[in-house]
Amino acid sequence: MKKTDVLIIGGGPAGIVAGLTIKKMKPKLKVTLVKKEKGVTILCSEPYALAGIVNPKDIVFSDKKMITSTGIDLVIDEAKKIEIKKNIVLTKKNKIKFKKLVLATGARPFVPPIPGKEMKNIFTLRTIKDVKNIRQSLKKAKNIIIVGGGAIGIEVASLLNNKKRKITIIELLPHLVSGAYDEDFSQDVENVLSDAGIKILTNESVKGFLGENKVKYVLTSKKRKIPADIVLLSIGVRSNIDLAKSSGIKIGKFGIWVNKYQQTSVKNIYAIGDCAQAIDFITGKPTPSQLATTAVFQAKVAAMNIIGKKVKYDGVVNPAVSAFECLAIGRVGLTEKQAKENGFKIIVGRAESYNRYACHPNTCLVKIKLIFEKKTKRILGGQIISGEHGVAQRINLLSLAIKKKMTAGNLANLNYCAHPELTPLPFAEPIVMASESVL
Repeated sequence: MKKTDVLIIGGGPAGIVAGLTIKKMKPKLKVTLVKKEKGVTILCSEPYALAGIVNPKDIVFSDKKMITSTGIDLVIDEAKKIEIKKNIVLTKKNKIKFKKLVLATGARPFVPPIPGKEMKNIFTLRTIKDVKNIRQSLKKAKNIIIVGGGAIGIEVASLLNNKKRKITIIELLPHLVSGAYDEDFSQDVENVLSDAGIKILTNESVKGFLGENKVKYVLTSKKRKIPADIVLLSIGVRSNIDLAKSSGIKIGKFGIWVNKYQQTSVKNIYAIGDCAQAIDFITGKPTPSQLATTAVFQAKVAAMNIIGKKVKYDGVVNPAVSAFECLAIGRVGLTEKQAKENGFKIIVGRAESYNRYACHPNTCLVKIKLIFEKKTKRILGGQIISGEHGVAQRINLLSLAIKKKMTAGNLANLNYCAHPELTPLPFAEPIVMASESVL
């Protein structure tokens, strides 16, 4: 039987950062990390590997570089059961006794029970093996169907789009990316993708797959029969809670229940990353937050509490950005729709500007929407669409503004820099303009 001070199950961003933080702060603690496979894959880069923009080998880092070089004991194995009263995890090959346990078991792709889903050339995108299999099938594929119009769906569609391929996105909801953006921004995304030649079917679901061994057609709820050489199921992920649930650990609506210290219902067991339920900073309600940045922050909070520093996680605002067709879109906090659903009376600020001085070449429109609480003018959320530059860092700034409960007045008084190649004109910063519009 192996013994360790801290046992981490899972080798994604959450598990690795938790281990690195503990070893940095308390080098003498023995930290053991258990994961199923060798190598650390950068999941966000997988769509680019599919398209050949990056080499699949370059998005997989060695365990030595990421884990073992820091003094963490790596075990390639699979955890099967937690004996909570004994502080023991049973794996396929061994038993490991721990003082503290961190569950970082991640998430798995959601695959609905669609008839024919077991056929060849129907894929999900999660592992490096998925990337290699899809790339192989892409060599002869002309008709590509993407089921699900979320961030990954639109990125893959855009990256794989060329004159030799016919790409169709099928989305159950009325608009693409509508879980994260309001209708006006969703329509902007749809217009850009449609103009690029991608077919978009919304308010439509997949009812079945047809073919002999290999998929040939997709049947939809509107009785369409669409030719398909490849189908990518991009319908989101679900928290991997199996190990926790079978061991009697409390499960919440969106993953393993945790408190503000990332502790589960069992005091010496923590949960972080995609497997753990997050709490919305603004509403205080449980919310999905399967983002690598959420995982990293939760990992640091758990690690600090494990070593004896009492640190709270105050909740997520879910800042996220996506790139497609030479554009970028970003969001943070609540959408207009979500704010209203949560009982907020709101006022919306809007502005349009450019990513650099308008007299310079290669300028791109910046469109921004900010959601404020009507009475207090406190910022609740924001959405931005523009060129590839100028979105991510503004979303980061708005994320900080939400966490600091800043108002439209605070943002209207933002001191900012200006440069012809890097920013809008000195009087045209869109965050300031949108904030002024509500004042």
